[in-house]
Formats: sequence, structure tokens, C-alpha cells
Amino acid sequence: MPDTVRLNPTDEMLHAAADRLGSSRIVQVLWSFDRPVPRRTLEAEWRRLDQGRLSRRAAPSRIPGARRTWVRAHNTEELDTAARPVTVGTLMEWADREVRVPLPPGSNALWRLAAAPYGSGSVVSLTVPHFRCDGLGIFDAIASGGRPDRTVPEAAIASGGPPDRPVPDASSPLGDAVDVLRQAARAGVDTVRWLPRLLGSPAERAGLVAALRRPPAGPPVGGEPRFFTSLIVETDAIAWEEQARARGGTVNSLFIEFAANLVRAAVRTDSPTPIEVGLPMTLRESKNDGRANALVVLPLTVQGGPPRYAGLRRTRDATRELLSRTGERGGTLVPETLWHLLPAGRAHRLLRPGAQQTDVVASNFGRTPDAVARFTGRPADGVAVRTMNVPGVVADRARIRASLCLVRTGDRMAVTVTGMPDHFGDGSSLARLVDEELSAWGLRADRWWGAGPTPHAW
Repeated sequence: MPDTVRLNPTDEMLHAAADRLGSSRIVQVLWSFDRPVPRRTLEAEWRRLDQGRLSRRAAPSRIPGARRTWVRAHNTEELDTAARPVTVGTLMEWADREVRVPLPPGSNALWRLAAAPYGSGSVVSLTVPHFRCDGLGIFDAIASGGRPDRTVPEAAIASGGPPDRPVPDASSPLGDAVDVLRQAARAGVDTVRWLPRLLGSPAERAGLVAALRRPPAGPPVGGEPRFFTSLIVETDAIAWEEQARARGGTVNSLFIEFAANLVRAAVRTDSPTPIEVGLPMTLRESKNDGRANALVVLPLTVQGGPPRYAGLRRTRDATRELLSRTGERGGTLVPETLWHLLPAGRAHRLLRPGAQQTDVVASNFGRTPDAVARFTGRPADGVAVRTMNVPGVVADRARIRASLCLVRTGDRMAVTVTGMPDHFGDGSSLARLVDEELSAWGLRADRWWGAGPTPHAW
């Protein structure tokens, strides 16, 4: 049996947002293939995924105070293969429609695999609710398909929280009782360790007091949710590395400034106010870590004002310093073991501000693993990732205005940019801005997924 079967605070937070607010964050992986992918091949991939980490649902606990349990489930969302081809002008519309297909948290519609003809080949989409798997874990989750742990009973698939010793049946009342006792014991130990740090940090104490005084969250106000404009562009990976190195930076620090510049150009418009870039950092130690969500979003403060294209050393050093002092930070203002035992209303106030409370999120996925790059048993012509809020983001309740994802497959970088249309306009306006940003860094768009500033087919 795996070590952990319980939901962690981030899982619970995202699950609750989908339940109560009607807003889900969706992770989407997109593949392009230069040859058509047969339906039978996609059906085999669907079956493989259904054996892996993505096919699980949250079962309620039987005893108050116990964490909910991830249980194995069969995905009822069937493979969708469109007969009508997607065109250069409709590719992102098709991808947006896939993101919008409902995958309710209480149902067995767990994830969605879809494909459509495109050019001389196919485009494939996998959409997964964020509460079921975070963006930094989805590659490992995709690879887990076809490798299920045969020792796991029907009621147990690995997931979040601190490691637990195996129990006879983690989803039984006995398992729930054991979880409550362990949580209480750990909460006591963790709280004793945490209190000296809290007492020694005026800033941490002030943040905790402010959170506790905050009124309960009400229904969304301030207008309708905005569904972000989105695009995907590919550029040369070696050129990206060279441009970063020439400015004293790294692939990641150039990516951070790239994201910040989009905010400087379209949102802040020369305002000197500093910009906060959300950097997702994984807490996983291996690809076998089966937690649904095991990351923390760290806010990196960078300079405001007009777009910057000079040295990257300051951004590189600030990023390293931020990561080095992060330690074991989690998603809560109090120890997670204590957070689990608090009443729901109080617990909600003690969540750390996450990605939605930064100006822009820059998610660097690194290199595409072979299991993802060869998703259908053949090399993909391109791989891209994006995260989208459905039905969107309410501007007055969230600070975020843009989100970027970067992934390298072979010798190309795929950059996905999503931005609030109030600032970035439609796809054509966003594409022009991204094209100008690439050019300013000495890079060029080798390929647009769909129409770019100069529409062309693949």
C-alpha cells in the first residue's frame, strides 16, 4: 500500500473552490503530431491513463477531523475524436472549448482526452482539474498510466499530506480514526516547533492576525469572471539559453523577466510599482510522489516601470535567494497538520495567498519527459501546457492578470501565454505583444500554434 492516501490543504482548497464558487482551475496538456493519430491508438492511451494516478476521486471521511481519502475510480468522460478538422484560425478556440468541458468535482468525469485533425496531422488535448493533479505533477501522472500499484486496494491511491504508515483499510472508520489521532499528535508536535518562529517574527505574527480578522469570504462580487485570452508560440531552445547566458542569467530568469515585461507593457504601463511574479516550486522528491498537489507558489518581487531587457543577474540572484530561504513552506499560515483540524471557516482564512494573488505566474516545466513527448507511442511534433480558470477570474477578487507556462521538447521551447482580455485584448493583440517581446530578447517565433502575427500553416 502507498504511504499516503489523504488529501492535503491545497487539494482541499481547490476542491472547495470548485464546489462552492463554481470556479475550477484546469491543467491542459496539448500535443501536435505531423501525422494523423488513429482512434485506436488514442483509445489505448485513454485506457492506459485510466489505470494511472489521474483516475481517482475524493471520498468523504466517516469521522470529523479526518482528511478525505483519494480512492480509485473509473473515468466516465469518454474519448472525444472530432471528425471536423481544426484550422489555423480555430485551433485555440478548440483548445478553449476543451478546457470548458465540465469535470465536476463530485462526479466520475475525472479527466478528458480529445483529438482533432489539424493540417497534415492531429492535435490532442488532455484536461485535468487542478485539484486532481497540479501542473508540476501532471507529467509524472501521465507516465503513471499503465503502472498501477497492484497492491493498492480499490479504496486507496497515493496522495497528499505527510507520509502515513499503512493501515488495513485507510478508507474505513478505523482508518479515519487513526488519521485523526495521527493528525492531532503531529499538530501538537508541529505547533510546538512553530511557535518560537512565530513569536520571533513580527511580520509572520502580523500576517496571522490579519488573516484571522479577515471577514469570511462571500460570493464573488465586482463583475463577471473574465476568461483569459491565450496563445502558444515556439522558439529555439538553444537561442533562449544563449540570450539568457549573455545577460548573466538562466533560462528561468529570462522567463521571469519575459513574464514581468508583459505585465509592465500591458497592465502597469510604466508604473514604478513593483511586480510580483508567482513561481510555482514543487515539493516532490521523486516521480513516484503521488500527491495530487505538492507545490507552493512563491512571490518574487521584481522592478516595475517600463519593460527591461538588460542584465538578468539581479533576477537570477533574487530567485535563488527566495528558493533558498523557502524551506518546507506549505500552503497554510499555520502548520498543515493543525490546519486540517480547524473549522472550515477559520481554516479558509489561514490559507496563504496563492497564484491568484500575484500579478503574473511563470510556470517553468523544464524538459518534457519521454513518456509525454511520445504520448501515443510516436514523437510529438510539439508539446505545450497551460492552466486556465473556468469560467474565469473575477478581477476584483484576484490580482492575477497573466499566466505563462514554459516547456522544452527537443530543441524547442513552447511558451503558453494567457492574459486578461481587459489588458491584453484578443488573440491577435496578445500575439503581437508576445512577438515584440521575443524580438526584444533577440529571439524569434519559429512556430505559432494557430494564427500568430503573420498567420501561417505548420
